[in-house]
Amino acid sequence: MLADLRTNVARRLGLPQEEVFDGRPLSAVLVASPDAINSIDLLDAFAGALADAGVDDDVELPTMTLDHTAEDVVSALGKQLATTSS
Repeated sequence: MLADLRTNVARRLGLPQEEVFDGRPLSAVLVASPDAINSIDLLDAFAGALADAGVDDDVELPTMTLDHTAEDVVSALGKQLATTSS
């Protein structure tokens, strides 16, 4: 499930998955993305990826700054999903 989220987030940002999830902060991902203009577009990419996976009703997007990484977001989402499937 989390692998699908990573794939869909990267696709929605127009970047290779390795570039989105290589540990750089979200601010750098935003600068590199040809499709995302601002932090709302980043939120949209994650929300859309959750919808693609069919779990958008099961989790809430975590509050994070642009200093966090995309992996931080996916990890927080994974923790939420783990508690909802228990």
